[in-house]
Amino acid sequence: MIGNNGADREAVVRHVQDRYGFTGVGIAALNLGADAGADTFRLVADGGAYFLKLRRDGADDTRARLQDFLAAANAGRVLAPLPDRDGRLVTEFDGGAVVLYPFVDGRSGFATALTQGQWEELGAAVRALHSVDLPSALRAAVRVEAYGPQWRDKVRGHLATDPPPQRLPDAPARELAALLKARRPQLSTLVERAEQLAAVLRGKDVRPVLCHGDLHAGNVMVADDGSLVVVDWDEPVLAPRERDLMFIGGGVGGVWNEPAESAAFYRGYGAQEIDAQALAYYRCERIVRDIAEYCDQLLFGTPRDGDSDDHRARELSLRQFAGQFRPGDVVDIAGRTYAALRG
Repeated sequence: MIGNNGADREAVVRHVQDRYGFTGVGIAALNLGADAGADTFRLVADGGAYFLKLRRDGADDTRARLQDFLAAANAGRVLAPLPDRDGRLVTEFDGGAVVLYPFVDGRSGFATALTQGQWEELGAAVRALHSVDLPSALRAAVRVEAYGPQWRDKVRGHLATDPPPQRLPDAPARELAALLKARRPQLSTLVERAEQLAAVLRGKDVRPVLCHGDLHAGNVMVADDGSLVVVDWDEPVLAPRERDLMFIGGGVGGVWNEPAESAAFYRGYGAQEIDAQALAYYRCERIVRDIAEYCDQLLFGTPRDGDSDDHRARELSLRQFAGQFRPGDVVDIAGRTYAALRG
């Protein structure tokens, strides 16, 4: 079964040898991101290094075809997936799917600060992404923003419950439950603001653009040669451009919250009127979604006994949840963004 680097590595190697024609394949697990539905690996084969992603959600190739198109159009600083021997960008494996890319040696925007020039480069890349004209068949396959209540409803449900500590699986779950209780008024306000703004945005006539959908610092790689690569195209969406722009100055992960960074980005992006309501909505909604996912992981996920990696991951999620409330982090910035709507 795929997930949490649980895939049979020997089977992965055989798959790569068979489908891509590689020989002498070496494989090492990479613990990247928070996607429990995927495994990631670094492969070395035939003198080259490759990044391999295994997903549980089947062999739908929409995201891979999108990346291939964007790379060919030089839009968005995208790496194209590598085709197998039959030209397929996605191959079936163990009920899931394999996508293979060249490996980028470098660090994410969480691990290294972008220079002014790199910020301008990122701005230009995002503007190119937002300006791209997708073929009709590909455009029809990309999700369209609906401002749905899924995450807001989940958080309302979590805030309405108060499970006794003895029913929670471990210390991180108990600490999260205590934090939820302490922050209940603040989180309820965030949910209601997102709900209110979603209703406003549904009534606007805005032609959506192609957005990456998760353009935080962890998904912007600074290669060792200084170039930028935007990775993790798992959530592309046709939406207002603020779906991506909310991350610039939004403080996700405690970074990208300096005015000079935003100014450099917009020098590259170019003049553009920003919809303040859309920006406020996406900054509130992002927090709401993260809260829902932290709760799903810690309150309802089952800790794996004796698994030190799982224990560290749960403790890290707890720290990330708590960190959102620091000055200059996402809750503070979302609050200021919303307050600006009131003048």
